[in-house]
Amino acid sequence: MLDTKLKNNNKLFGYVLGFMLLTVLSVSMILLYQPILRNSKDYLHKLKNQGNTSIYELELENDKVSFLQNIYRGNYILYWELLQSKNSQEMSASEVYLPQNLMEMEKENEEEFYSYADEFRNNFSNMMDSWYHNFYQSTLMQYPLNYAIIDNSTGKIETNTINHLEMLLDNTDLAEKLKKELTFYAVFQYNEEGVLTIPYFYGLEEEKVDLLQTLELNKNLFQEDLNNVKNWYYEQIKAPSNVTIIYASTGEDFYRDSWIQQDTQWMNTWSFRNGGFIDLYAMFIILIIVVGIFLPFKKSLQIGTGISTRIPLEVNLLGVLLLTSSFESVVQIAYETASGNQISGTNYSIIPAWVQQSLIIVINYIVWMLIFGICYLIVLSMRQVITLGPIRYYKEKILFVKLFRSLWRKTKSMFTSLSDIDLTDPTNKAIIKILSVNFVILFLLCSIWFIGIAILIPYTIILFFLLRKYSNDIKKKYMILLQATNKMAEGNLEVDIDENLGVFEPMKEELNKVQKGFRLAVEEEMKSQKMKTELITNVSHDLKTPLTAIITYVNLLKEENVTEEERRMYINTLDNKSQRLKRLIEDLFEISKASSNTVNLNLVEIDLVSLIKQVILELNDKLSESKVELRTNYPDEKIILRLDSEKTYRIFENLIVNIIKYAMPYSRAYIDILTNSETVTITVKNTSAAELDFKADEISERFVRGDKARNTDGSGLGLAIVKSFAELQGGKFHIVLDGDLFKVLLEFPKIGR
Repeated sequence: MLDTKLKNNNKLFGYVLGFMLLTVLSVSMILLYQPILRNSKDYLHKLKNQGNTSIYELELENDKVSFLQNIYRGNYILYWELLQSKNSQEMSASEVYLPQNLMEMEKENEEEFYSYADEFRNNFSNMMDSWYHNFYQSTLMQYPLNYAIIDNSTGKIETNTINHLEMLLDNTDLAEKLKKELTFYAVFQYNEEGVLTIPYFYGLEEEKVDLLQTLELNKNLFQEDLNNVKNWYYEQIKAPSNVTIIYASTGEDFYRDSWIQQDTQWMNTWSFRNGGFIDLYAMFIILIIVVGIFLPFKKSLQIGTGISTRIPLEVNLLGVLLLTSSFESVVQIAYETASGNQISGTNYSIIPAWVQQSLIIVINYIVWMLIFGICYLIVLSMRQVITLGPIRYYKEKILFVKLFRSLWRKTKSMFTSLSDIDLTDPTNKAIIKILSVNFVILFLLCSIWFIGIAILIPYTIILFFLLRKYSNDIKKKYMILLQATNKMAEGNLEVDIDENLGVFEPMKEELNKVQKGFRLAVEEEMKSQKMKTELITNVSHDLKTPLTAIITYVNLLKEENVTEEERRMYINTLDNKSQRLKRLIEDLFEISKASSNTVNLNLVEIDLVSLIKQVILELNDKLSESKVELRTNYPDEKIILRLDSEKTYRIFENLIVNIIKYAMPYSRAYIDILTNSETVTITVKNTSAAELDFKADEISERFVRGDKARNTDGSGLGLAIVKSFAELQGGKFHIVLDGDLFKVLLEFPKIGR
């Protein structure tokens, strides 16, 4: 009990040790995020310095110009949308931004005969449609960008965000707080004449305001997107009027489109991975592999004996694939956590920043515990290649192999069952003939198409009557069989069935066997009744004999003229008789518990050879007195079996006592132990002093002795106890009689069988 408790404590300590190791590695990984991030920034800066810095800066400048051009186009698109919403009607871009009398104005200012007004109007509408789609489907999503347009005359606001960007126009504390959360914001104000002013512009260089003013004054973007048109036409394009347009962004590289931002993000993540993360990750994985291989050598911890032993190779490979495929995602999570990109601004979330940070740390801890835990289990599982050996691992731990072997066995079993069909059996022969004839008929009918279908109808009718006749014959034979079984149920065991029952013929033969079985059962019952009578007689005799002697010697002790020497002799006799009565009662209790399966077994690993030697040593004096020479033949190695040591000791004690009582003096008795891959067989044999005039199965019955006169000191329960205790422990007991040679065979399974 204490040993089991100690093992459980050691096993629990092994689990705790593994959990602590994974926790230390996970926490260490999280704590090293910031040093890795700093190292990655230095690494990335070094790479940039090695390249062409001027080209990189030129790319950034081009990105900023492209960004400003896109939001400038957005001013015209948002104003167009606002007017349509304000007037509650659909309007074309030319209706909003071009004069309706463009052709008349052209005639007044141009002397050329050919008019370009309609062509310009169409090209302008097509250009604005293109701007519209690019703004809503590309610009707002590429950067990303929030906007708000305010109608100065009505105060109406249209926006794509829940944040009140109009607060940027105020000088309140809330406006200042919002500005601190933004990386970029710009305010464009158009008065009633369409003159543009930019009162707020943050996030880019101040000279970019001049660029926007230039775009507005010179209509540069219109000239780029509308080719081969005279300058006079550009001068007719109206600007938005009496509106305020606000743009804002929280992105770090807001002026770079999403693809470039993704490239930047990829570069940052790449530098984080190569700036120390991958080295640390590999070092921790190697540490887990080393611990997983060598820690289980500490047997007392029982590490690697649990669920890891049941993981097949395919699951381990899936685990390796999962770890490999998730590596980039883990790098991304680590980088985002280290850089703080996963934390939302306090203006945009009701959850405080410290709560968000705590949740992210917990998530990182769980992710690393899963990664390192999966790696640890894979190492413990794959370690079985060493402990089990490659061949056994191949057979037992690969699902594909086990499935293939199972399918192979079932396939062989199917073909074996087909080969076991008895073609000489009348029933099988009849079925095969019927199926063959039916196949030929159906083949012929199918080969003649429509005529065959016509013939199929009478063929089906004929087949129906034949099957009905066959069915009636089966019913008739079944009733004969049923009547016979009813008579047997009523107690008539002399029923004879002379008719041929066809398909039920095997059942008739089995029924005859049942009749014979019933007769044997009746005979066994009679024998059992006889044995019960003998049992009562034997028990009465065996209990009465020592009890009568005890009463007699007690009465003798009561006499006054008993000498001291006689008193000691009487007391010694009383002691012997009482001990015999005690042993008889103890044997009765043992055999009754064994018969009712109420014996509690304490199975432990014992050395069978050592136990037998101990029994022989304990009974050595009695063996010497019996004048029987005991010879033993043991294997050189230990034989470890999982048995109840107390019950097993009693088994061999009874067998050796049986030799002492009934073996011929000055003869030899033998104990041999033979082993094979699955079992251990113990043979105990001796030459009987008395003639063996009984059957082998009788001697192991209760209260049966080789000495039928019952003159020897015994209860007749010795071999019965041996048989019961052996079978209770999964063993087999068998007696062989050969003339006066008495042989007992005991067989026990080896551990794991």
